[in-house]
Amino acid sequence: MVALCAAGIGLIWFLVSDRSAARRPNVILISIDTCRADRLGTYGHAGNTSPNVDALAREAIVVENAVSTVPLTLPAHCSMLTGVIPPSHGVRDNINYRLHESHTTLAERLRAYGYQSTAIIGAFVLDSQTGIDQGFDSFDDRLVAGAASAGDRPERRAEEVSQLAIRWLAGAPQEPFFLFLHYYDPHDPYDPPEPFASQFRDDLYAGEIAYTDAAIGHVLEKLRALGLYQSSLIVITSDHGESLGEHGESTHGYFVYRSTTRVPLIIRPPGGMLGRRIVRKASLIDVVPTILSQCGLPLPDELQGRDLFSDTTGMTSDILSRYAYSESLLATKYDCAPLFSLENDTWRYIHTSVPELYRLADDPDELVNVIDQHPDPARSMRNRLVSLLAGEYTRKNAESELEMDAQSLARLQALGYAGGAVDDSFELESDREAPANFIQIHSKLERMDHSTRAKDYAESQAIGREILRDRPNLVHVHRRLGLIAIEQMDFDAAMFHYSEALRIDPNARDAPVWHNNLGLIVARQGDDDKAVEHFQAAIRMVDGEVLSVAGDGTAEKRRRGAAGLVLSTRMNMGDLRL
Repeated sequence: MVALCAAGIGLIWFLVSDRSAARRPNVILISIDTCRADRLGTYGHAGNTSPNVDALAREAIVVENAVSTVPLTLPAHCSMLTGVIPPSHGVRDNINYRLHESHTTLAERLRAYGYQSTAIIGAFVLDSQTGIDQGFDSFDDRLVAGAASAGDRPERRAEEVSQLAIRWLAGAPQEPFFLFLHYYDPHDPYDPPEPFASQFRDDLYAGEIAYTDAAIGHVLEKLRALGLYQSSLIVITSDHGESLGEHGESTHGYFVYRSTTRVPLIIRPPGGMLGRRIVRKASLIDVVPTILSQCGLPLPDELQGRDLFSDTTGMTSDILSRYAYSESLLATKYDCAPLFSLENDTWRYIHTSVPELYRLADDPDELVNVIDQHPDPARSMRNRLVSLLAGEYTRKNAESELEMDAQSLARLQALGYAGGAVDDSFELESDREAPANFIQIHSKLERMDHSTRAKDYAESQAIGREILRDRPNLVHVHRRLGLIAIEQMDFDAAMFHYSEALRIDPNARDAPVWHNNLGLIVARQGDDDKAVEHFQAAIRMVDGEVLSVAGDGTAEKRRRGAAGLVLSTRMNMGDLRL
């Protein structure tokens, strides 16, 4: 391990200079969504995927073992921009969560010291309605169609993110400034443009990274041309990795193995420095304190991360000073157990209904669970996890929940994010099914969603029927098949699947939607009495309001009686909520 001491830090110009506002560096934070560390050249990849990032890394600090707090875009970025873990900031999934105003972002902290802050977002999952825009003077999440945009999917290509950044930089922004750039391209599906599609035809995921690296290179070149590169603090990282089939997971979000939680973290201070590497454990929550420290700004007590340039930074959690925390609650959507993890320089402990322990030096790919051979470190890390989570959940903020409208949900589903609510209650000890037992079905559901987005409904329905043969009471399949049936105007099939969903889970979060859709279907068939029953059930479940979708796709809450809903059905079947 390379120890960074005060002498080493002295290489950085602004740490030995007057830390007045005039000398505070500009900050550029670049997040490459879904980027595995081991797919970058500076982390050992031989495929020439990242020449621009690699060049920057040669004059920067490269953190070898940075860990994501959660392998999902929104909650991981909340940790990246607040310096606290998900149980503290309260955002646990990409759907139906928002960062509450009580949490302070990096943009807010920098603005308090005179920084102008701008963000350019690559995908709808970081839309401003999630609260991630707090503190930014400009937050560009307007994903309108254009020549450089990625078709009708709610994302923009890397070249468009860079073009917008270059245009903003050319406008001579007020200094000091904070520029946050979010690139989404390495996310599934992998479809890099030419020439990267041909150059990486055997590894399109790597092609997406190479394409994104080229786009980042344009921004770095503009910084050089404007004379801003040398004087800026530049940080490049990712929210999470990608499993690519490891442990049976094709993408990310379900498990918390290192394939999806190890991320790149590269920190180039103003003026640069000889390439150095930090091998001790680090976390995404370290981004905020490290940036604040390098800007000569104080570190608030509520931060749970540490300044990676200092071994003496105080933290609110002794556990988090020595361990990196990760979680995934996605399996709870299927009534499986949640996953919680602690990782130090030697061990990786994963707590679920069947706990796991890995000695990372011998088994970096986490293939051999040695918990039976090493019960003592497992017990110690479990106890630390209990202590950490119990302390965090006492501060849980229910206001982090967000009721997304149907249009927003549809845009997230177009990005591959499945609906359904995670269970974010504190349940460390669980007798639920082990997530590993469900991974094959989860993978089939991902394939089903992919086929649905491609409008290959026959394939989607075939996968759904295959799953139901083994798991006839899996409500998620019935919900998906109901959606497909509505798309095909097969209202008998839609009625069957929504009825099954209500039978299996009558109190589900989406149950009012299922009642609403059933009411609209049976009203269309002329059974007004049955329609009234469903509408009244929906109204009761949402406390007097029923959420419907107007024909133009705009979501709104309407207080109206069941008879009025039946009348609207006669006029417009567009009120079906998908």
